[in-house]
Amino acid sequence: MMKSILKYFLTPAGIYQKLDYVKEIGVDVIWIQPFYKSPMLDNGYDVADYKSVGPLFGTIEDFKKLLKGVHDRGMKLIMDFVPNHSSDQCEWFKLSLKGIEPYKDFYVYRDAKKLNDTHSTYPNNWRSIFGGPAWTWREERKQYSFNQFSSKQPDLNYYSPHLRREMTNVLRYWMDMGVDGFRIDATKHLVEADHFRDEPVLPGVQTVNDYYTLNHTYTVNQPGSYELVKSWSALLKEYSQKDGQTRLVAVEDYNKPETLMRYFGDETHPGAHIPFNFLPLLFFSFKSNSTVIEKVIRAWTDVFPEGYYNWVLENHDNPRMSTKFNPESVDMLNAFILLLPGVATIYYGSELGLEDIKTRPDQRRDPQNAGGRTGPTVTRDASRGPMLWDDTTNAGFTTAKKPWLPVNPNYYRKNVKNQKENPISHLNVFKRLTKLRKTPVIQHGDFHTFMHGDWVYIFTRSLETETVAVLMNLGSETEEVCAKNSASTLPDTMFVYTSSIQSGIQEGSKVSTRNVDGTGCPRLRPFSTLVLNTSQGTAATYSIFAMFLTLFTRYIW
Repeated sequence: MMKSILKYFLTPAGIYQKLDYVKEIGVDVIWIQPFYKSPMLDNGYDVADYKSVGPLFGTIEDFKKLLKGVHDRGMKLIMDFVPNHSSDQCEWFKLSLKGIEPYKDFYVYRDAKKLNDTHSTYPNNWRSIFGGPAWTWREERKQYSFNQFSSKQPDLNYYSPHLRREMTNVLRYWMDMGVDGFRIDATKHLVEADHFRDEPVLPGVQTVNDYYTLNHTYTVNQPGSYELVKSWSALLKEYSQKDGQTRLVAVEDYNKPETLMRYFGDETHPGAHIPFNFLPLLFFSFKSNSTVIEKVIRAWTDVFPEGYYNWVLENHDNPRMSTKFNPESVDMLNAFILLLPGVATIYYGSELGLEDIKTRPDQRRDPQNAGGRTGPTVTRDASRGPMLWDDTTNAGFTTAKKPWLPVNPNYYRKNVKNQKENPISHLNVFKRLTKLRKTPVIQHGDFHTFMHGDWVYIFTRSLETETVAVLMNLGSETEEVCAKNSASTLPDTMFVYTSSIQSGIQEGSKVSTRNVDGTGCPRLRPFSTLVLNTSQGTAATYSIFAMFLTLFTRYIW
């Protein structure tokens, strides 16, 4: 599967207006994040109504128009499915608090643990990822409800057959509308052990005061979670068998590859198509040398069959690579993720080299901020800033006086309009890469990797008489790279297909892969890349999976 997935912070109506741009940069699958009715205490991941479009984001007609626009352009659309928890404003939760059937058991409740005749405490020692105990007292039921995330996001109870049936109906509702698949949020948290024992304390921990002091043997990676994913995958397969259309199930689980294998099924019991590979996102940094890159690639390719290769460098929960790695590394990292075999998941603005924004305490939106609005600045807001379209007010993202999050002050030079007009820009390098990605040599070619010293990494894609070589300088010093010294099957000379904007090497120029006549090999500047080809011209046909966050409807266009 060679797809590229793009993710954006836009509304259905906003995305619709930019579909031609999305198609232009090579995207074939769009993933949009939650646009359900929500109090927006966790940017839409606190769902109040699973069969609605929240008024902040528009209307169901806006979504249907978007879906048609996507399909008319030959693309597909997948949406976020948030099944681990709902908002405490969800009607299901309100009815469950009242003990009304069948909603009474839609959520996880436990009695307080009695300490003595006069005092009681939480049911067990389980902790919330967002901080504090994972239990919230509900006076109406005289019980605690369980929440792995915020207390405003009570966990759903998949031991209830009524809930399972209702969530299946949710999936059917959206597929009947024409949605092409789902990214399932927080899959490892879906089911908890029903004995509710205390989780073991990690060795050396004296005080259990946060989520990371426990060994989560009872609250993550339970067999029931994998069974749920497989049951939902079977539902999508049922739809595909009826109409012949491809549908996608992707799962979010920050876990080692061996554990992620559990999401896969077989012909009889299909599982997920993509468990997102977060290894590049987690382990790439300014300090990463060629050994780190090789380990990250092999950790995945040594476990999964080729059809399940996929790569994620950025998302809405982590710093942008241009900030975490280096602003000069943008083209190098885009070449890496787009030219490897498998699915590439692209976060909105990666094609521009967008950087993290800085937020004052009064500008924060993220509930996972350590210390709240006045505490430390550990917040996921940084990577969620507005898309930069042009150099007008608010970077063309909104005509409102104040956007949801502040616009990056570098918008005047990093925006789409400016980069479209500049032939030497991250955007135009990205478009060259996606064009190459759609060729047979990248879609079907052999894949080989080479550690060319500590700070230079090379990988090649070969098919019949054509070879593409990607040279990456991961270090902070200029390196002369004679690629054939490592990749011995390369020809003595190759052509530059594209390069980093700071490389100083022109597209189409002929370069040596070994120093045979004293003319030398190409010199790679720090954090730059060269993409070499055995031919000067390359045709194109492939795809990209694009990721859209759906926030801030009324503020857009």
